[in-house]
Parts: sequence; structure tokens; C-alpha cells
Amino acid sequence: MNISPVDAGIVLVYLVLMLAVGVYLERRAGKNMEAYFLGGRSIPWWLLGMSGSGSYFDITGTMWMVSVFYLLGMRGMWEHWFWCFPVAGFMMAYKAKWAYRSGVLTGLEWLIFRYGPGKAGQSARFVALSIAILGMVFMIGYAGVGVAKFVEEFVPIPKSISIPILFGITGVYTALGGFFSVVISDLYQTTLLTFAAIYIAVVAFIQIDPAAFRATVGDDWFSLAPVMHLANPPEEYPDPFGLLVMMWVAKGLLGLVAAGGGGTDFQRFRAARNEGEACKIGMAWGVFLSVRWSLVMAFTVFGLSILSQDQGAVDSERVLPIVLNRVIPVGIKGIILAGLLSAFMNSVDSMLNVAASFLVNDFVKPVWKNATAKGLVWASYISTLSVMTLGIVVSFQTERIAAIWNPINFALGAALLAPGLLAPYWWRIGGWAMCASAVCTLPAALYVKVFTDMRELQYFPILAGISALSAVVAAHVFPPAPEATLMDFYRKVRPFGFWGPVRRMLERNGEDSARFERDRLDIPIALIGTTSFVFLYVLMMDLVLHNWPRAAVLATGVLLGVGFLYKLWWRRLGEE
Repeated sequence: MNISPVDAGIVLVYLVLMLAVGVYLERRAGKNMEAYFLGGRSIPWWLLGMSGSGSYFDITGTMWMVSVFYLLGMRGMWEHWFWCFPVAGFMMAYKAKWAYRSGVLTGLEWLIFRYGPGKAGQSARFVALSIAILGMVFMIGYAGVGVAKFVEEFVPIPKSISIPILFGITGVYTALGGFFSVVISDLYQTTLLTFAAIYIAVVAFIQIDPAAFRATVGDDWFSLAPVMHLANPPEEYPDPFGLLVMMWVAKGLLGLVAAGGGGTDFQRFRAARNEGEACKIGMAWGVFLSVRWSLVMAFTVFGLSILSQDQGAVDSERVLPIVLNRVIPVGIKGIILAGLLSAFMNSVDSMLNVAASFLVNDFVKPVWKNATAKGLVWASYISTLSVMTLGIVVSFQTERIAAIWNPINFALGAALLAPGLLAPYWWRIGGWAMCASAVCTLPAALYVKVFTDMRELQYFPILAGISALSAVVAAHVFPPAPEATLMDFYRKVRPFGFWGPVRRMLERNGEDSARFERDRLDIPIALIGTTSFVFLYVLMMDLVLHNWPRAAVLATGVLLGVGFLYKLWWRRLGEE
């Protein structure tokens, strides 16, 4: 046992509290579908932003982030592009308000809104539902792999016991309390995580001698400059490193502009009270997430300072729990343990609630046409626990975090890449184009993962190309969405892009086709916001590292960005 009775007691109290939250909120959440999945649209924007940030602040991902910086130094920042880490800039600029304007309940219902209720739209929704549920099951399994590694450093129990216990607690309070339970528990969890991040970052700042650390790792460790070849590349990152950087950034840029139906982000934007608050949720999402970067760098610095410099001497994915065991005192360790376990719950409860919303709203509800509100809530309970069970099975079959994270993002993620990117901006993309992308890309993804030894750098460009080619060809072979659907979509959302023919349809009906005046600066705001968040996140790490020259430049950039955003964005949010 590497945990004291005091720390174990703190963790136990926290877990019991989370169960109590679900039981307490069960009656309020069980009123109807909107209450269960959107919290009755009564939750403040800052709390929704905090909850969304917490859903991204998962323990498995945090362990993986520490591993990346431990192996690559500050150049590891480039790898984080592939999960689109500064996406809050585009959320606050226009992705949040587009989701809010749709008026639909889930990201999959958005597909009917975009493609129409006919066969093409329903087929696209079914394909997207299948891929989304499969992806969420694997993501929940991925979370289980990380939390099992984490728990094993403190309590000598196998993952066959620890995973069902933690998933069970999370699944029960999520099933009972629905979105209310997710958001209220996220409030406690994000508060704990923020305390843990600040405490560990301050301890690292005080205890680590910056001169000695720089002498240990070398000046090149601090560099963000991309290079084609690393001097001593870890086996996890085969040369040429520069091509990996290009792939990561390309995928991240595509993720920045992809808009419309989604998971935890779409749900929170739709839960907002109005369009302006939906945009504020995007901003709060990115701000609350900033403390994660200081926590990650603090664990990385401690790891490089107290663990062997031999890369093979320690599993890089275990650096975080090993450091936590050696550095943090009794009492504080219990609070931080509870905070990091809450990071696991943050991400899993959001995925479970979204997966249940997809299954109930986009599968059960269309099939069970005369279902009562109570019946649909019971279907939500069953869906939540079923997805959780499948996730547990996946986690039992996986040993390494990267072994499941990369296929989710690069193989499964490529199936709907092109239509998801193009549909909000190009009127010709229809439901059959989305289906064609999945039908052509998924078999290729399965082939490369099962029958070849190709790595992400080799197969992702191929899969992305198949998705793009099949979607564009299908968009010209098959008809677009019905005119009524296209006009309704443009009338409500007012997207930018290639919508000229639809605008002319509206004009023939005597309707105004101009975009809203408050949308004119969407792209500049998105670019300023994204740049500001990138600067902020690197700044949070440089402060821990005592890297003052670059920190000063980054702080100046953040302040300038805040000034521009206040003038161009914040002051205009009331123009609804």
C-alpha cells in the first residue's frame, strides 16, 4: 500500500459524495428528455464551461501528456495539435452559436437538421450513430486503461477490480442524475483539479532549481521549434519527426474548423440559456483548461528530476503516479488523488451521458414512437450502463494508453472526417456523401490496423484522402439535401462558406439572405482566440519552468489578445 489511511479516507469520502449527488438529482433530472440531457437549459454559462473543461481534463489523457513531454521536451507541444487543443477559440467565435441556433437536442439530430428527414439524412444519422457509439466505447475503455495504471501505483489491486468499482460509481451517478449530475459533479471535480494543479505547480516552481534542471535536460529541451529529425528519438516517435509534426498540425487544423454535431461540446452549447451564453461557454471552456498545462509540466519536471534519465528505466505513462507518490505529503496527497480520480470521472460521465443521448434520442425514440417521457428516461439508464459495461470490457483487453488512443483518432476518426468538415460550409454535401465516406474509409481503416504494420504517419493521410475523395465524388453523384432543408438550415444558422445557391433560394422566396451583422468578425475572432489560447497554455508551462524571456513574450501576447477579444467579441455578445 502506497497510500495512508488519511489519504484513503479523503478519497472514500469523495466517492461517496459523488454517489449522493446522483441520488439527490434523480428526481429533477427524470422529468423529461430536455431535463435529463440538457439540464432544462437552466444552468449558468460559467458552470457549463467549467463542466466542459472538466470533461477534457481526463486522468488518462493527463498521464499521456506527461509522457509526451517527458519523452520529447517542449516539442511535445506539437503532438497535442492532433486533439485540437486550442479549439476553444473557434468555439467562442462561432461553433457554439451555430450549435445553439440549430435548436436540436443532440449532435446526431443535427444531421437530420442538415441533411433532412428522408432516407439520406436517416442513413447518415445511423452511420454516425454507429461510429460515435463505437468511438465512445473505445474512449471509455481508453480512460479505464489510464485509471487502472494510476490506481496500481497506490493500491495493490488488479484492474479487474479497480476499473469496475470506479466505472460503477461513475455510471450510477450519471445514470441517475443525467446532465444535472454530470455538471454538478464536474463543479466539485474541476474545483479539486484546479487546487491540485495550482498546488503541484507551485511546489514544482519552488522546489526545482531551474539552473540545475536546465543543466540536466539541456537548452534544446526548452525549444518549441519544429525539426525534421530529433537527436535521440524515442522508439515511440520514429523519424522523420518533422513529418509527424505536419500530420499532427494538419489534423488539428481540420478539427478547429469542423463544426456542427458533436459530443460533449455540442451538448453544453445547446444547454445554454441564449446564444451569447453559448459563446461564453466556449471561452470559459478554454480558460478553465489552462491549469491542466501547469499541472502536466510540474509532473514532467519532477519526473525528469527524480527519475532515471535512461528512457527505458521507467514506463513514461506511469511518470505521473510515480511522482505523486514520491513528492506529495500525506493529506494533500489524498486531496490530489481525489482530484485526479475526479478527472477520470469528469471525462467518463460526460461521454456516458452523451452516448445515452445518442442512443435514446437517435435510435430508441425513432423506433419507440409512443414512448412516454418516463420510458425514455429508463432507456437512458439502460443505455448509460450498457455503454459503460462495453467500455470496461475494452479496457480489460488493452495495456498501453497509446495502443487505443491512436486508433481512435487516426483510424476510426478518419471515417467521417471529410463530410464533417465540409457539410457546414458547402451546400452540396448531402447525407449520401457522409455515408459514402464511412463505407469507403472504414474497411480501409480495418485493413491497415489488422493486416499491416503501418503507423499513423503512413495510414492517416491515406484514410483522410479516401474520406475526402469519396465525399466529394458522392456530393456530385447524389443530390444535395432537399431545398426546404437547406433553406431551413441556412435561415437558422447563417453559416459562411459556399452557400450561394441556397441564399438565392431564400431571395426567390422574398426572404433576407444576408448573414447576421454580429457574425461578420467570426474568422478574425476565431484566429485571435486560438492564438491567445496557444500562448496561454505555453505560458502556464513556462512559468513552472522559470523560462522568463519566453514567458514575458507570451504574457504580452495573451494580454493583447484579451484586449482585442473584449473589443471585438465580448462587447457584441448581447446583439442577439
